[in-house]
Formats: sequence, C-alpha cells, structure tokens
Amino acid sequence: MPTVALASEFLDAFARLPRPQQRKVREFTEKFKADPTSLAINYEKLHGVRDDKIRTVRIDKKYRAVVLHPDRGDVYVLVWVDNHDEAMAWAARKSFEVNPVTGALQVVGVEEVERAAPTDDGDGPVLGLFAAYDDDVLLSFGVPAVLLPSVRSVRSVRELVSLGRHLPAEADEALLWLAEGIPPPEVREAVAVPAGGRVDPDDLAAALEHPDTRRRFVTIHSDDELAAMLEAPLEKWRVFLHPGQEKLVGKAFNGPARVLGGAGTGKTVVAMHRARHLAARVFTDPSDRILVTTYTANLAENIEATLKTFCGPERERVEVVHLHAWAVRLLRSHGVEGEIAGPEEIEQGWQEAITTTGVRDFDTAFLRKEWEDVVLAGGIEDRDAYLKVARLGRGKTLSRPQRGRAWQVFERYKESLGRRGLRDWLTVIREARRLLESGRARPAYRSVIVDEAQDFHPEEWRLIRSLAPAGPDDLFLVGDAHQRIYGPKVSLSRCGISIRGRSACLRINYRTTEQIRAWAMGVLRGVEADDLDEGRDGERGYRSLLSGSEPEVHHFGGRDEEREFLAATLRSLVEARQPEEVCLVARTNSLIRNEYAPLLKNLGIPHQILDRGRERPDGGIRLATMHRVKGLEFPVMVLAGLSARTMPLRVASLGDDPTALADHGERERSLLFVAATRARDRLIVTSFGTPSPFLGAMAEPARES
Repeated sequence: MPTVALASEFLDAFARLPRPQQRKVREFTEKFKADPTSLAINYEKLHGVRDDKIRTVRIDKKYRAVVLHPDRGDVYVLVWVDNHDEAMAWAARKSFEVNPVTGALQVVGVEEVERAAPTDDGDGPVLGLFAAYDDDVLLSFGVPAVLLPSVRSVRSVRELVSLGRHLPAEADEALLWLAEGIPPPEVREAVAVPAGGRVDPDDLAAALEHPDTRRRFVTIHSDDELAAMLEAPLEKWRVFLHPGQEKLVGKAFNGPARVLGGAGTGKTVVAMHRARHLAARVFTDPSDRILVTTYTANLAENIEATLKTFCGPERERVEVVHLHAWAVRLLRSHGVEGEIAGPEEIEQGWQEAITTTGVRDFDTAFLRKEWEDVVLAGGIEDRDAYLKVARLGRGKTLSRPQRGRAWQVFERYKESLGRRGLRDWLTVIREARRLLESGRARPAYRSVIVDEAQDFHPEEWRLIRSLAPAGPDDLFLVGDAHQRIYGPKVSLSRCGISIRGRSACLRINYRTTEQIRAWAMGVLRGVEADDLDEGRDGERGYRSLLSGSEPEVHHFGGRDEEREFLAATLRSLVEARQPEEVCLVARTNSLIRNEYAPLLKNLGIPHQILDRGRERPDGGIRLATMHRVKGLEFPVMVLAGLSARTMPLRVASLGDDPTALADHGERERSLLFVAATRARDRLIVTSFGTPSPFLGAMAEPARES
C-alpha cells in the first residue's frame, strides 16, 4: 500500500482557507488518502523549481495542492494548498531533503537560505559563537550543509535567535543549548538524537519514521485520524510531538516517573498523550482504568474536554477529575457526609480554638501554617509525634511546652469544625487516604497521571500514592516549581514516592516567544525552584524557539491614565484580530468585575468573564483573574493593574510570621509568572500609582497626566 503523509505546513495552509474551499480540500484529501495512485489525480511536474520531487495537483479551477512524490517509490506527502499562483510560487521556493547525516526529512526555503547567508561587515574575522565545534558536530545535530556558513557567522545568542527561524527545529534547539555551554553529549541526550547509521537520501519512507521528521510530517494510518486533523488543523500538538516528548509518552517505567518542564514546554500535552498511550497499549484489559488528576477543577475540565478530541475507544477507561472532587466522592460513597469549610468558617474555627484554650503564644497565621506545613505535611497523628518532629523550614523555634500548647489548639480547631459538620480540604484528603490504607476502599486505577504536580500538598501526595498499586507505570507526574501557586515545597520520597532514576526534563518552550519567556523569568529573579524531591531545578537550556517583540510595560501616575491607555489599546487589538484572541488579566476578581469589565462595556467591546463551565466560544475579549488563566493560553495577554497594593496581594491573616510572608511573596511572583507565560505572541503590562515591586526596572517611568 502507498504511504500517505501530511506536512505540518499543509495544516497551516488548510486552516487559512475560506470555509467553502476547506470542504473541497477535505474531499480531495480523503480521496488522496484512499488511493494516491488513482488515474483521476493528475500529477504535474513543475519547471524551474529547486526540488524535482515536487508535483502539483488540481483541486478545482482555482486551487492546487502541492505534493512531494519522487519518481520512484510509493510515498506521497501533501505539503501545501493554496490559490494556483500562490501554490506555484510556494513550491518554487522550497526544497525537501533527507538530511544525509541524521536521516530526517527537512524543509529548506531558497529565500531563507539567501536571507540567512553571512555578510561581510568590514570588521574582519570575528570569532563565531560555535568556533569551538567542528563542522561534523554541527552537522550531526541536523544543521543543513547549505546553512552551515550562516551558523558559523553567528556571534551572539541574539543573532542565533534571528537565524533560528530559518533552521529545522532540531538544529535550532541543539544550537541554542550549545550556545548555553552545554556539552554536545548532554545536548544529544536532551534532544533525543537517535543513534547514527547509514542514511539513504532517497528513502522517504525511512525518513518519515525518523523522530525529528515526525515533528513536521505525520503518516496517515486511518480515515478517522485524517478527519480529526482536518477538524482542528491548528491544534497540531495532537499530532506532532518533540522527540523528547514522544520518548516520554511511550517509555516503560519500573515505577513512578517525574517530568519537570518550564511554562510552555508541553507538560500537559505529554500527560494527555501518556494517558492515551497507557490505555491503548499498556493497560488494555477492559477493567483497567487510568486516572488523570490535577489540583484545580478548571484544568481538569480542560483536560477532559481535550482528551475527547483525540482519543479513540480507550477514552472510556480514562477518568479525569481533580483530586479534591475525587476524595469527596470516595468519602460520600462510604457514608461519610459533611461540608467543606470556607475561608470564613476556617478563620472562625481557629479563633474559637485560641479563645477556648486560652493559648496566647501564637497568632492565627502562625498556627495555620504550623498545622498545614508541619502536622499535616509530616503525617503527624498525635501529640507525642508532634513533640518530636523536626520542624524543617519553619523560622520560629518552639520549646516542648510551646509545642504542647500548640497541639491543644490543633485539637480544639478540629473539634470546632467537627461540631458544625465541617472539614477543611486537607482533612478530607487525609480521611480518603485512611479509607484506602485501611482496606475499606480499594485502589481503583492501574495508573495515575498527575498534572501541575508542584501544587500538591504532602498529604495529597500520600493519597495519590494510594490510588494505584505500586508497580510498573503506576505514577506519572509532571510539574514545574516555578509555577507553584498553591502547595508548599515537597519531598516526593518522604511521601512514599520514589522517582530515583526515573526523571526527565522538558526545556523548550513552544508557546511563548523568547522575549516573553525571558521577561517572565525576570519576575522570578531570586526565587529558587526545587525539583519536587529536595533537589534544585535549574534553568539551563530553558529557551523558546519562537521570536517576537519585547513585552510592553507601561506605568501611569493614576488610574484614569491607565484606563485611557487600555481603552485605546483594546480598541486597536479588536480591530486587528479576533476579540477571542485577547485576554485581560488582573490579580483580583474585584478588579475584573468593578474596573475592567465596566471599561469594556463602556467601550462597546464584546467581552466575557471566564467562569467555570460558562464560557461562550464567541464571547469576545476574555477577562480573568491570574489564577483562572492557569492552563490556558492566548495570542495576546494584557496584565492590568499591577500596582503595589495588589501585587503582591496583602493578606491580613499572614500576620507577622516571616516564613509565611516569604512563602506568600514567592507564590505571588510565581502567579505573575504563570499569567505572563499564557501569552503566545504579545504581552502588555500596565500599572498605576506605585508599581508592583515585582516589576522593578522592567516598568517605564510614570506618565504625567
């Protein structure tokens, strides 16, 4: 049977076509997939093109598809579709070659080669950025020989970023890491370069199986697979995976595995593909079930909706639910009723406990932090254990008598909530774990996949450990401590989860531009990220392959000046793009509802506030809090109102506990980082009055009214 494949660029071109034309292209593509050798398909060879493997095929009188098909062999690749003249011009500019060193099928543009060619600036010879590496090393990472002189001429990372848009992704990625000073063997391991071997430059079938080829070409195996691609052509993450991502999705692990990765590196993508892989190929018995869980309900809903779009029948055995909802469901199924205490009820419980015990050594903030980070995090069950525990990370030393008095308050706090039929979330999690560990409830899953792993509390990790029996491929955890906005720092090994020898990192940001990524990392300056297991998560090699404009940071003397700027900016944005591509974010719900929603209403700009389960696809500009946009992305992000009074948000209940205040400051920085990295192409930041200290020198001077 002939092999039929699609190029990533074909999906881009298809997405840009008018709806009526898309229907015609879809019909042609389905027939092409069924039999590319049909006599009804007239392949026309072009003259004056660089690549003699290129053919064009008529779709109708106006449109043509561009097909890669050599004179010999049975491989047919759809690479472009457009108006007749534009399709011809596009084909004339492209060359499709099997890299003679790596064996990957690459696309090189004639114009790109000319633009990237080095020029003599008259300054004489200058030592290039890659002078330390010989040609064989550079070629081994997939640098096309025709672009080698351009790579040799690069003198700085800035020049490399500019050149990168003309390079195959694997070469661009490897060169960025070499420029970081990472040794070639480490780079080779990180970019998942396969072992070298004999390369036949005419064997397209073999080239299509290469991991780097699969970044940009996909072989079509079924009609359903083709239909799913054409239904959502821009959601290419469903089809094209980085070799490192693909390796993690399909790898067999002997136990729990952890994957770290910065914002935009595709952690959630890997987690979803992993769930599909395990259900379809590993745990295939009809009774086998896979759980995908995360910290927030919003993200769980997003994952569940997305899995439905690219999974097959195996989707029926994959359950997606956030952990808190799962724990409540388990307790209720075993007759344990009760309501979840809200913030005001929890505060009331602590105040009552302090008053009735008469303990005046500590304020509420200190006791709450002690309860969560020492007692619950350490799995402390009784007073004696608390008297002996090492209170790691707590700034204030407690004597034995002080610990005894604190324990009195803890006991009274639990009693206070219990009398009213209330539980806090961590108590719910603990009771669910006890049900499983006692044998009254049995683990329901063969494997558990955890997204946003950095946000879970140690007590939640102990519950996760009990959800599936220990064994191969039992737990798969993805996260990034830079984005921790809920839970405390954890040690997985202390929670009974050993990941030794089963860890990996994703380092390439596919969502945001390098300029936005660098700005967002600047927000975290001074914050040390951990690896979820008592080690450090460094930033070496964390880069974006995309380039764009610098983030726009504007500071104003007063609220009115900021509103005037936002009004003009938002008008301009909705004139240039679809309103749904723009999201305006603020720190608090009050700012969204009382400041920025009324502003958009007065301007007559369509908008909607993102609220769980209530979004409309045609709702105009999105408005959201920083917490709400976690897990989402938009072409344009506007971060508004970043003033000192709201960022970091002042929380009275923290009191003067230095440890709690420091933790809160780090979480607020991480929250701003999360919001900024939701932007794909453009980031606009505004503040008024006194700017947030997190902006530092990144803010422009205040504008005069």
